This record gives sequence, structure tokens and C-alpha cells, in this order.
Amino acid sequence: MSQTHHLRELVTRAHHELFTLHDITALERFFSPAFIEHSPLVTNGLKGLRELVEAHPSMLHDPYRVLVDADLVAIHGRFTGLDTQPLVGFDLYRVQDKLIVEHWDGLVPQAAPNASGRTQLDGPVDPGIGHDAEQNRALVVEFFNRCLIQGDYEAFRAYTADGRLLQHSPDIADGTDAVIAFLDQLRSTGQGLHYNRLHRTVAEGQFVLTHSEGSISGQRHAYFELWRIENGKIAELWDAITPVPEDNAALHDHGIF
Repeated sequence: MSQTHHLRELVTRAHHELFTLHDITALERFFSPAFIEHSPLVTNGLKGLRELVEAHPSMLHDPYRVLVDADLVAIHGRFTGLDTQPLVGFDLYRVQDKLIVEHWDGLVPQAAPNASGRTQLDGPVDPGIGHDAEQNRALVVEFFNRCLIQGDYEAFRAYTADGRLLQHSPDIADGTDAVIAFLDQLRSTGQGLHYNRLHRTVAEGQFVLTHSEGSISGQRHAYFELWRIENGKIAELWDAITPVPEDNAALHDHGIF
């Protein structure tokens, strides 16, 4: 069994047993006693996870995509029973010595299909084979710094093919023109998406997940954005963008990022 396969199996099993089967013993079998929690929804450590599961007896999680990159495993899926409506987004785990040692997440309410009929979760799910993950990561990081951190939205055109960009964000239709118009409109009204720092990436096959920090209208936000690369161009996007507290206002001492 490859290391990638082992980590994928370990984290997906732990996630399923804890959040769908509500088996609290998963905390002892899969998680480090020194587990670090970054989620704004959970108090620190294993005690916080235990309390979360016990407080939501109807909680279920449906995974759609699982990506593995070195010691990081990202799960893209949907929670039901965690809030009054389903939550869609990303859980990101770090594994060390065969135990889960750290976790970040970004979850947003499930929305209706966007103007192009796409949902927050449909589309390709398999990372695939024959892709250069490091080349894809380098492309996305270059794009991210130029287009999002520096705010050069027109540069989307250089990183997409013939204006084609399949969009799963609830607020944006397909196409490069649509995303540029959306971002420009927000910026013109003072509601723009500001990106300050790219904290980490997870690259496997045709997918690259970016986890970054910024603000919208002066409020701190976490950005989880999943990019699919096709023939050296960005072809598809899923996201979960959510407000988060400042570190000193979090439920734990480890910060949000």
C-alpha cells in the first residue's frame, strides 16, 4: 500500500467513524493526544471534538473528494445535522506518525445551483493519473499571487483557455468574463474580496486546493478554493469562503490558520 493510499484510507475512515457513525473511540484510535484544532467551530483538542459529536446526534458527513499531499489530507464534502441547514466545504488534516495531529476547516451553507446549474459539490471527483501535481501547484500559486493577492483580475484570461472556467460558486456563472465581472463589481462597491496570505496548498493529480486568509468589507475571512487544472490551464473552481474570528477571539489558543 502506498503512503498516499494509506493516508487517504486512515483519514477518511477516521472522519466517517467520528462524524457519521459517532464512534467516540475513533478519537483514541486515529487522533494524537496532542491534537491541534484550528476550526472556529470547535474548542481545543480532543475534548472539543468529543463535545461536538455528542451535541449533534443526527450529524452525517458525505465526502465527495479526498486529496492527499505529503502529510496533508483534504476532504471536500457536506455535513448534515451540524446546523439548521447542510454545510458544504473542506476539512484539512495533517497526519504524523500514523495519527491525525492537526485540523483546519471551512464550511458554508449549502446553496441552490448557480446560474449555470452547477452545485457546490458536483463535477469531477477523481484526482486522476498522469498529471504533474507540482507543475499544477506552481501554476496555481503563480495565478493566485497575481490575480487574487495583487488583484489583477484581468489576468484570469491568461490562466484559463478561451474564456472557459466551470464555476461551482453559488454566486457566479461559468466563464472567465463572469468571474472578472463579479470580482470587479464587488470591488467597485467596496465589498471586494481581499487576499492577504496563502497559507498552504494541497495538490494531487488534476486538483490544487488553496487555503488562504483575507477579508471582505474589513471582516476577516478564510478562503478554501479548489482548482482543477486541464492542459496547463485553470478549468474549474469550487470554494468555501467564510468569516472567521480573530485569533484572540477563537474558542482555542491555536489560531484559525
